Amino acid sequence: MKKILFLFLPFFLYAFEVDFSKEFTKDLIPNVLSADISVIIEDEKEKNVIERLEVFNKEIKAYNKVEKQLGTFNVRPLYQKSSNTPRIYGYSGELSYKIETDDAFSMGEFISMITNMKENRDTSVTLNNLSWRVKDDSYNVILDLVRLEAINWVENYAKVLSNDLHKECNIKTISLENNIMHTYRAQMTSMKLSSSLKKEDVPVPEVSHQKLSIITNYKLECK
Repeated sequence: MKKILFLFLPFFLYAFEVDFSKEFTKDLIPNVLSADISVIIEDEKEKNVIERLEVFNKEIKAYNKVEKQLGTFNVRPLYQKSSNTPRIYGYSGELSYKIETDDAFSMGEFISMITNMKENRDTSVTLNNLSWRVKDDSYNVILDLVRLEAINWVENYAKVLSNDLHKECNIKTISLENNIMHTYRAQMTSMKLSSSLKKEDVPVPEVSHQKLSIITNYKLECK
């Protein structure tokens, strides 16, 4: 038994593990322009608020050059304190949508259409979070490419290390869990839009620079 342990001792002495991390990065090209737009109307009568919001809602639904997702459509009473009893003096309604398109011209045209519908001072149109982003499917394709690059790299690295050390170095683990999105973009947080805004005057931001990085953790065994 002692003889067997002695024969295997050199193997354990010269076998070792290598742990390290490496970052892999790919450029991303933003291809979706998105924004949140809201219309707020105040009126003395609840019925009038609903009807006027429906006019905006109908036009938004009919415009087919952008993708639209309804956010809110609600109406609430406005209270004014009178002695100790609150009194309803009017109603406020809000209609909001999330808008997305790959065409900046269509976004400008859509926003211009909404602002041109604004006829009264009791109607306000607000634009929020106008910015470019990467489509989910495009992001996933780039993510898969970066992961593949990380796997191919360590396979080649293991071969080079084996040749340099004159040992057999094998990959034990690869951890690809750390995904980092580096975004460099100017995002317009909020802007109240005046009436009769021309599509060429809509403040569409330039396409920004973005990167996707993966910090990959490796463990190799050489023996």
